[in-house]
Amino acid sequence: MFKTILLVIALTAIRASALAVDGGNITFKPADMDPVHFSHDYHLKTRGLKCSACHFSAFAKDTGSFQIKKERLNKRAFCGHCHNGMKGFDAGSDKNCARCHKKGS
Repeated sequence: MFKTILLVIALTAIRASALAVDGGNITFKPADMDPVHFSHDYHLKTRGLKCSACHFSAFAKDTGSFQIKKERLNKRAFCGHCHNGMKGFDAGSDKNCARCHKKGS
């Protein structure tokens, strides 16, 4: 019963976008936009980041506890914490949309 309640709470928190988790990969499915695929492996192994670089600061550890919106990315929230044009490409810039939002995915 407790797990069911937690699931309902998590699903309610995701109202603006659907979320699918496959191993270390997460797919965000925002309404009226192409999906965004996030690879934990790429960020951890290739870029050398630690979990704490994002979790507990830019993202809560519990998936589904956030809603990613472009206006928040522009204020350096979520992915924009690092993808701000200084550490990584600028996720808030319209010219970079296709780097994350993949058509037909």
